Amino acid sequence: MSMKLSRPEYAVQYGPTTGDKIHLADTGLVAEIEHDYTTYGDELVFGGGKTIRDGMGQASKWKASDGALDLVVTNAVIIDPVLGVIKADIGIRDGLIVGIGKAGNPDTMNITPGLIVSPNTDILSVEGMIVTPGFVDIHPHFDSVQQLYEYQSAGFTTVIGGGSGPKTVGIECPGVFNLHRMLEAMAEIPLNFGNFGKGNSASKGSLVEQVVLGGATGLKIHEDWSSSPAAIETCMDLADELDFQVQVHADTLNETGYYEDTLAAINGRVMHIYHAEGAGGGNAPDIMRCVMEPNCLPSSTNPTNPFSINTYDEEIDMLITCHNLNKQVPTDMAFIQGRARAETMRAEDVLHDLGAISMIGSDSQGVGRAAESAQRAFQLAAVNKVRFGRLPQDGIGNDNFRIQRYLAKVTINPAITFGVDSYVGSIAPGKLADLVLWRPKFFIAKPETSVKGGFISHAVMGDPAGSLMTCQPLKYRPQYGSLGANPSRTSYSFVTQAALDAGLAGRLRTHQTLMPVKRTRTISKRDMIHNNVMPNIEIDPETYNVYIDGERITVKPAKTLPLTQLFYFR
Repeated sequence: MSMKLSRPEYAVQYGPTTGDKIHLADTGLVAEIEHDYTTYGDELVFGGGKTIRDGMGQASKWKASDGALDLVVTNAVIIDPVLGVIKADIGIRDGLIVGIGKAGNPDTMNITPGLIVSPNTDILSVEGMIVTPGFVDIHPHFDSVQQLYEYQSAGFTTVIGGGSGPKTVGIECPGVFNLHRMLEAMAEIPLNFGNFGKGNSASKGSLVEQVVLGGATGLKIHEDWSSSPAAIETCMDLADELDFQVQVHADTLNETGYYEDTLAAINGRVMHIYHAEGAGGGNAPDIMRCVMEPNCLPSSTNPTNPFSINTYDEEIDMLITCHNLNKQVPTDMAFIQGRARAETMRAEDVLHDLGAISMIGSDSQGVGRAAESAQRAFQLAAVNKVRFGRLPQDGIGNDNFRIQRYLAKVTINPAITFGVDSYVGSIAPGKLADLVLWRPKFFIAKPETSVKGGFISHAVMGDPAGSLMTCQPLKYRPQYGSLGANPSRTSYSFVTQAALDAGLAGRLRTHQTLMPVKRTRTISKRDMIHNNVMPNIEIDPETYNVYIDGERITVKPAKTLPLTQLFYFR
């Protein structure tokens, strides 16, 4: 006997399916499901009288040793920068994603190979919910431990940056002793982790120590220590030898060289360019020209995204405080006004929508806000849809391509840049099962549950003494994936292969999982998913007007934004 359900009836029972459209919070962005890998009439559903029962959707004879799943996420709407917008079950085993498709009992169902549900399989039912990969912040300053809890409450599962606490300058973590302390500290936090050593040196010796003996993920060159051509060349030479990524915060004052000198020192080699717009730092006023270069991987920081009526004034005040400057001193104000430019902020919004700036990071507590990068990315996507309409690559009546473009800026592209895309950045099989669950009405604003390495680490939870998990007050609370040895088992700390070969694991007193970064020297901007456009950029040095492919950018600042007061008191 067959039964026909209307689309609304089907969505209530099993979640939306192919052709259904989902409004993402209050952004005005619409996602349309492109394909449903589950099987109509044979859906895998938990509950009284449902299909995940012995001999039905649950296979009796299959054991974990036979390949049965540890966890299955059922009927998920997946929004992924690589996979697209699809509906599927997600199979997880040993903390890794092993398949996307149709899960269940192979004796009674036509399942995707490997997605076997048995008595050994835990169930996470997410009908009607959205699943994304965990976000990656590529520009945190680790100035406070409390940032890490903010990240977990905002859907982040990977943080790669620099710092070692509330010291004078939390830019990076220089020195073997300090790097070890940070690695050992992060063994108790359910986040993937990477820390930068200091790259400002014209001699390789101290750089080798930090990378090989200390376990630095990469090196950062910052203007506060002099981003000179000599330091850039030395750091890049070592990166080519040992395979790690170099980040540069270039010389705003142009004291050691202009943009052309920075580019010459890089000499065609791949480098991650921080603050591609320039308000956060970088050769003034034209560091933005780096988006034209195939070897430059550009990222923004979230204070200037999107460009709104308050952005410029706020940036001025933040820079004065951050850099210990004085409004009463003319030279200080000249420095600030040359660095913070409304014209380049306008252009930054446009370049993101074109796919010319590949990533967005936080610059947390260094004028940026921890855990807001994904929120800012989707605010920017929403603002640009209003400004410019749907992108040519979007489907009829949906914003799928734009959604994937902006999601890629905080997931897969950071992972590719740092050489960790074989582990994180997408929900593709083989990667760490770092998943974030969202109710569509709270998409990007407030996640429901975080799965870290295949185990729930953070979730919205009601009164622990209540009769149900949903009893008020609902709060973000750490879960069992945050306790004991679980963070070190379900999270990775990223180091170089040279550090592993030199015995780094034996020098640490904790037992976290150390994984090597890979292929950082052979990538280019062409590898940036949905964000590899290289337009021609001209910047007038007197007026700071920006021309993209010959057209002057004059977009107006946004007066209102989504994902703000509807969801937050601040």
